[in-house]
Amino acid sequence: MTRPLHPLKALMALVAGGALLVGCSAPGAASAAAPATSQSEASADIVRPQRIVAITSETADMALLLAGPQSMAAIAVGSQSPTMGMVPDLARQVETTLPAGVTPDPEQILSYQPDLVLTTSRHGGEKTANEQLAAAGVPMITFESADFNTPEAYESALRTVGDAVGQPEKAEKYASELHDAIAEIDSQRSDKHPSVLALMARGGNVMAMSSDNMLPGLALRAGASDAAQTAGITATGTIDAELLIRANPDIILLEDFQGSGQAPFAELLANTAVQDVPAIANQNVHLIAMTEASSLAGINLPVGYRKIAELIAQ
Repeated sequence: MTRPLHPLKALMALVAGGALLVGCSAPGAASAAAPATSQSEASADIVRPQRIVAITSETADMALLLAGPQSMAAIAVGSQSPTMGMVPDLARQVETTLPAGVTPDPEQILSYQPDLVLTTSRHGGEKTANEQLAAAGVPMITFESADFNTPEAYESALRTVGDAVGQPEKAEKYASELHDAIAEIDSQRSDKHPSVLALMARGGNVMAMSSDNMLPGLALRAGASDAAQTAGITATGTIDAELLIRANPDIILLEDFQGSGQAPFAELLANTAVQDVPAIANQNVHLIAMTEASSLAGINLPVGYRKIAELIAQ
């Protein structure tokens, strides 16, 4: 079955040093100028970048998985952490790392002589840097955060990176395995519909996640109802005791951010005002590792999804 081209593949037409990544023509399109080539000949023409710079952890993880550490010139430092990276053992084989939360200077990136740059647009501040790199002739793929917020979106991103690094068959293998594992869990979806609220902690603030994030999205996929929606939460933001009471969840899922555990949530959960919230009263509060159910989980998503599905079915 022919797989449609991801829209980002158009960004991969330029490769440093004059090499080209050749995209597929539209299905059924005639190609009078080019002679037919065998699959083995086409494979021989695949360009595999050897100096990839992956600025964000999710892009670094995919490139490491598909191209291997030997093809990486620099990666996001978070990928080396077992509490944050999808393939930390591979990531630790790469010597040069980029700091978390900082958009590298274009001159710094160019100093690594990259033949491919992968990144994620988080807040728009990367636009100028990306334009400078493009002007320098560096091939880039810039993902949006939403490209990692559902299993299907991750599959698509994985295939895009697979094409970019010259490993489409390997990418298809991982994407298909992920798809099948998620589909199996989907088929066992519970007929129970407890309300679920997912919380995350950053910079000393506890925030309720909206349903467009991976963790609550998987809970809803498993059959839960959306406690955030009940409370009128439409975007991820700070939560206090009053808002938690309004959400009144049956289950609370806590994102275990970089192994910090429940500590960041302790004050909110211990507040006397929230002790009658069903999830707290019934001790139905659970930690879920971000390496299993977040935008960074990647091919580990079935592990987290199964845990969440089992909690929903209780």
